Amino acid sequence: MKKYAMLFCTVLFSVCCVYSQINFTGYLTDEENNKLKDVTLNIYDQNELISTEIVSKKFSSNLNINTYYTLELVKDGFYTKRIAISTFGAKNTTEPFLFAVEMLMKQQGKDNLDTDFPSALIEYQKNKQCFSYNASYAKNLKKAQEEILVEKE
Repeated sequence: MKKYAMLFCTVLFSVCCVYSQINFTGYLTDEENNKLKDVTLNIYDQNELISTEIVSKKFSSNLNINTYYTLELVKDGFYTKRIAISTFGAKNTTEPFLFAVEMLMKQQGKDNLDTDFPSALIEYQKNKQCFSYNASYAKNLKKAQEEILVEKE
């Protein structure tokens, strides 16, 4: 009887873990909207690397709720891109989040454009009951990066 109880608890725990995740899907493009292949996707939970894979054109990851993640996208010839995601406040019934990731091609003689900073912040908006990205943050960072590129020409 104890074996059945333990099996039931294990199955129940597994089901709960699966349903406490949100799917995030990103579409990879360059500045000219061409789809990118062979991009390395590193996923960090806090500062711990939990996953690495090579993706092409798009990626899809199921992320646990109530966690901070950083997605790092790396491709030769392009600036590294980081995206910060907070799943705090989300519910297991939250809709998947789809987004586009535009990677900038490296320019000869240019710095890394402060790529240590995330290029996007995605978080759950309780008042809207969905995930959203902080548009003003992304816009300001992109403007600052463009200014750096113009200055160095």
